[in-house]
Amino acid sequence: MLSFRNKLNENDPERIRQISASTGFFDATDVEISVNLAHNALNGQKHANDNIEEPCFLLAEDNGKTVGYACFGKIQDCNSAYELHLISTLSDYRGHGVGRKMMARLLETVRELGGKKLFVKTEGTEQYLPTRKFYEACGFKLEAVLKEYYDDKDDCYIYSYKFYDDDAANTIPAE
Repeated sequence: MLSFRNKLNENDPERIRQISASTGFFDATDVEISVNLAHNALNGQKHANDNIEEPCFLLAEDNGKTVGYACFGKIQDCNSAYELHLISTLSDYRGHGVGRKMMARLLETVRELGGKKLFVKTEGTEQYLPTRKFYEACGFKLEAVLKEYYDDKDDCYIYSYKFYDDDAANTIPAE
């Protein structure tokens, strides 16, 4: 049975490393960034390269085994905007609805924190097409495409999820 928690423990940075590496999407630098964010959150430190007040984590567990995580934070100098930095599911659990359930819980959490909008950036290469489709299926709208942001042939897609006062408008569509 899938459950969620938002408090990291000392074993989580290594588990986050394993989850990130299992996906085949993150390179070694991305994996280290996710691990460093977890260490910073454990130590109560702000991530030096982001305008985040603090890195927050949501972890998905299947019968006590951590199988997914999301890292997000409030954007500095914004009253109610948040950014999703990373979301990842252990490769063995992909395609089983874990990501959708984790996203639903994440959206609920950001809304409870007073968020009005959640932003996420992702790459524009063909490899990331399933990621972009996932965000769109979860109700995110494409806000902008920054040409050659990551590399010569790799654009940055910026998506947003707008929270509405009507709770019914804030639900993730069924699969």
